Formats: sequence, C-alpha cells, structure tokens
Amino acid sequence: MRRMRLWIVILAALVFAADRTLKVWVATHMVLGQSITVIPGVLWITYITNSGAAFSLFQHATILFVMIGFVILVGLAWYLAVVPTITCTFGIGAGLLGGGTAGNLWDRLVSGRVIDFVHFRYWAIFNLADAAIVTGIALIVIDLWRKDRIGQPPRSEGRSL
Repeated sequence: MRRMRLWIVILAALVFAADRTLKVWVATHMVLGQSITVIPGVLWITYITNSGAAFSLFQHATILFVMIGFVILVGLAWYLAVVPTITCTFGIGAGLLGGGTAGNLWDRLVSGRVIDFVHFRYWAIFNLADAAIVTGIALIVIDLWRKDRIGQPPRSEGRSL
C-alpha cells in the first residue's frame, strides 16, 4: 500500500513539473494576449492570465483560491494517510488533483493569478493544471461512486407501488 501512495506523490510531482514547465515556456516565449495556431480553427496556444476561477469567475479572489488550494492538498494528504486501501482509479485521480492544485496554487502564491494557454475554439482558455484537476476529480467521483454501489442489492427492473 505504501507503493501506491508513493506513485500518487510521483504522479502529482510530474503533473506539477509539467504544468510549471509549460507555463514558464509560455510566459518567456510569448507576449500576453499572443496566440499561436496549433490546429487551424480548432486549437491555439493563447497566453492570458486569470485571477479568477474557471471561466474567469470570481476575479481577484486570490486569498479564497489559495485557501481552497491548501484545503484540497491537506485533505488529500489526510485521506491518503488514514484510508487503509486505495484503488488505482482513486490513486490516479488523487495524483492528478494534487499536482494540478499545487500548480495553480504556486501561480497564485507567486503572482496572484494563473497562466492559461490551452485554447480550443468555443471553450475557455485553460492550463494543464486545470485539466488535471477536472480529470482527477472525475476519477475520484467515479471511484467513490463505484465503492458506494458495491454490496448493494441489484435494483429490480419492475415498478414499485
């Protein structure tokens, strides 16, 4: 079981490192507002900063987002320390969530805003940390939902009166 927890930490560190590397590259090789076409009409690298949450909601609530980031990281650490068994799905989700949260938390602590750069047509501009957070939460929810379903009697197909 210690091995699973080590892999979670390694995955979180890899996500954090990849996120930081991409953000540093964007910030040092592009001008704020600049776009580079990757797939015409579909995908661009567009350099913006965001002091809010997803879709630029709650602009300038940096202290709130820093507190939420710390709560998520402490909550994950606590959960991993007290839960005796961790599934692979939960572990991958926790690693992605932890690494993504750490990546955006770093930005907020250093500059009060995150660097966003992944720009799909008809969607908000986001970063690798955001994608890791959303994917990690989805995997954790799926894992917890599956655990909740284990041991329950099968649902009957007929209507109840």
